[in-house]
Amino acid sequence: GSGAGELAAERTLANGVVRVSLFQETTRNALIAQTTTIAGVASPVSFVQNVGEIRNRGVELVAERRDIGFRGFDLSGSVTFVDSEILEDDDFVSPSGTTAVGKRAPNVPHWRATAVATYRPSDAWTFTLAGRYSGKQYSTLDNTDNTPSVYGAFDSFTVFDARARWQINANLSAALGIDNLTNKEYFLFHPFPQRTVLASLELAY
Repeated sequence: GSGAGELAAERTLANGVVRVSLFQETTRNALIAQTTTIAGVASPVSFVQNVGEIRNRGVELVAERRDIGFRGFDLSGSVTFVDSEILEDDDFVSPSGTTAVGKRAPNVPHWRATAVATYRPSDAWTFTLAGRYSGKQYSTLDNTDNTPSVYGAFDSFTVFDARARWQINANLSAALGIDNLTNKEYFLFHPFPQRTVLASLELAY
């Protein structure tokens, strides 16, 4: 059968908290979506593959600290490492003779990380800078999709987003943001948007 377990330790600090979690999850008869090309068929074919057993285990560190250096400046972040392995997949058939056993489960990178810096100089203004990192992912059970920056690839990426918010009054607020601040080019099956400017005006009753 399937099973999961987690062991966590948390420490509360002055103006912050740190938590470390160890986890393991074993899943039997997992249903994994796959997309592939078949000889004689023009478009890629999608189907669901039954995978005998997958094990994901790892560690996560989460930390948050408020009022660092001066009032209103906060930092938070997380780092996650996952050792993912396909332990059993008797139904997998590859024309090229590859195997899924011993490979990483699809869409599970070794490393993920986030970091967020927020500055609130007053009740009216909030400035945020956030960063996201993901390691290389695979979409195929035998991990053969290892060519970067092409359709179908799941690239490693580091992306930063920035946002400023102005609370004009109790009912009206405005925001201006830039996603993918450094104009990073990367694929998650298809090209993800490059630098994008967003503006909003919100009226609450």
